[in-house]
Amino acid sequence: MTAGPAWLALAGCLLGVFMQMLDTTIVNIALPDLTVDLGASSSQQLLVLTVYTLSFACTLLTAATLGGRYGRRRLFVIAMVAFTVTSMLCGLATDPVMLIVFRGAQGVSAALMSAQTLALIAALFTRERHGLVFGIYGAVAGLAAILGPVVGGLLVHADIAGWGWRTIFFVNLPLGVLACVLAWRRLPAALDPDPDRPDIVGMVLSASALFLLLYPVAVGREQQWPAPLWIMLGAAGILSVVFVWHQKRLAAQGGTPLLRMTLFSSRRFAAGLAMSLLFFSVFAGFFFTVSISAQFGLGYSALDTGLLALPFAGGAAVGSVASPWAVARIGSPRVLLGGVVTVGVAFAWIALTLDPASEILPVSAILVPLVLGGVGTGLFVAPLQAVILSDTSPQTVGSASGTIPTVQQIGASIGLALVTMFFFGQVAGQTGTSVPAVRAELTVALEDSPVDPMFRPAVADRFAWCASQQLTSAHPERPAPGCTGTPTNSAVAAIAAEAQPYTQEAVRSVTARTFLGAFRTTLWVLAALAIGIGGITFVLRRNDNRPASTMGDGAVESSSGETPEAIRPVRPRSG
Repeated sequence: MTAGPAWLALAGCLLGVFMQMLDTTIVNIALPDLTVDLGASSSQQLLVLTVYTLSFACTLLTAATLGGRYGRRRLFVIAMVAFTVTSMLCGLATDPVMLIVFRGAQGVSAALMSAQTLALIAALFTRERHGLVFGIYGAVAGLAAILGPVVGGLLVHADIAGWGWRTIFFVNLPLGVLACVLAWRRLPAALDPDPDRPDIVGMVLSASALFLLLYPVAVGREQQWPAPLWIMLGAAGILSVVFVWHQKRLAAQGGTPLLRMTLFSSRRFAAGLAMSLLFFSVFAGFFFTVSISAQFGLGYSALDTGLLALPFAGGAAVGSVASPWAVARIGSPRVLLGGVVTVGVAFAWIALTLDPASEILPVSAILVPLVLGGVGTGLFVAPLQAVILSDTSPQTVGSASGTIPTVQQIGASIGLALVTMFFFGQVAGQTGTSVPAVRAELTVALEDSPVDPMFRPAVADRFAWCASQQLTSAHPERPAPGCTGTPTNSAVAAIAAEAQPYTQEAVRSVTARTFLGAFRTTLWVLAALAIGIGGITFVLRRNDNRPASTMGDGAVESSSGETPEAIRPVRPRSG
C-alpha cells in the first residue's frame, strides 16, 4: 500500500480509537444532568458509568480472535457502524434501563473495533515505522480519554438544539461515518491465512472471569460489599486459574488459544502490561477525584470542571509529539521512566498547593503542574504500545493486540473502584476535623443573626449532625435523610428560615474543606503509585537473551533498551 492510502486508513483507525476512549470519560461530566432528566437511581447512575468499560473489557480478547478468523477490516467496519448506531440509541434513551442496555452494547462494539486496531496498524506500515505510528496511536488514545471531560462539559453547556446531555452521544455520528469512509477499502483484510477453530471455552472463561471481577469492584462500595460480591470475586480468581490452565493445555495440543501464554515469557510484554494496568488505574483515579471534588465539593459546573482537564490535555499533546524524538535518543525505558515520574511529581506538586481551609481550587497555582502531568502522560503512553508489542510475531500479534486494551480497561475499572473507595473513605475521615471547625465558625456567625440566642446552639448542633451524616454516608454528595425540606413545626420552621443564610454558608464551607482534604490525600497516594510504576521500567533495560523460538520472531532487546526488531506486519490477504 502506498503512503497516502495507508495514512488515510490510519486516520480512520485513529478516529475509532478517539471515539472509544472519549466515551470512557465523557459521561462523568454529564451524569448530574442525565440523572435529573431520566430520574436514574444511584445504582443506575453507577451502571451507566461502568457498564461500558465492563462490556468493553469482557469482549476484547474474544474480539481479537474473531478478527483474525473473519478479517480485521471487515470486523472493524462492522463494529464501527454498530458503535455509531448504539451511540445514537444512547442519546435517544428515555429511561435509565434503556441507557444502560445501549451503553453495554456500545461497549461491546467498541471492543470489537479496538481489538483490531493495533494489528491493522501493524499491517499498514513497515516495521521501521511502527515506533512512530504506535506512538501516534498511544497519543490519540491518551488525549481522547483526557479530553472526555472537556468535550463533555462543552457539549452539555452548549445544549445544542436543546439536546443537553444527549449531545455527548450524538457527537459520535459524524465521527463514525467519517471513520468508515476513511477505513473501508483502504485497510488490509488482515485475515489469518489458516484460521483455527475459535477457542470457545477460552472465550467463555475469560469473559466470565472478567465480569465476576469487575462487577463487584464497580458496585461494591455502593452496596457495602454483601457476601455475594465476595463470592463473585472468589469465583473470578478460580476461573482465571482455569483459564490459564486451559490456554496452556490448548497450546500444548497444537491448538490456537485465545491468549498465548508464551507471550509472557517476553519481559517487555509482561512488564509493559503491568505498567499499563497500573498507570491506567492511576489515570482513571486522578480524573475521577478531580471531577468529583470540583463538582460536588466546590460546586463547579460541568463546563468549568471539564476545562480543568484542558491544561493536562495540552501537556499530553506536547509529550506525545516529543516522545518519538526522545525514544530515538535515550531509549524507550528511560522515556517511560521520565514520563511516569513526571506524572508523580505533578500530582505531588498539586497536593502541596492545595489548602482545604482556603475552600478553593487555586486554578492559576495548579496550572503548571497540570501541564507537567500531561507532558508526563504523553511521554509515557505514546511509546508504551510499541514496547509491549516489540517481541510479537505475525502469529502472536493478534492475541497481543487484543490483550493491551483489555488490560487498560481492567486497570481503569479497578483503579476507579479502588480510588473511589479510598477517596470517599478520606471524605468520611476528614469530617473529624472539618465539621467541628465549621461548627465553631457557625456558632460565631450566629451571634450576629436574628436567631434567638436560646436556639443558636441547637442550630449549630443540627448543622454538625447533618453534615457528619451526609459526609460519612455512601453518598456524601447528597443531603442526609431528614436534613432537607421545611420542618412541619411552624416555630422550628421560623428558626430554620432565620438561620438559613448562615447554615447554607456553613454547608458550602464544610463540603469544600472535606472534599479538598480528601483530594489532597488521594493525590499523595496517586503520586507515590506513579513514581512506583517507574521502578518497573528498570526491567526493560536488561538484556533479553532468550532463544528465538520463545519469541516468535527472534526479536532481542539491546542493552540500551532499544528494539532492533519491531513487529513484523501481518501479511494481508486480498479481498
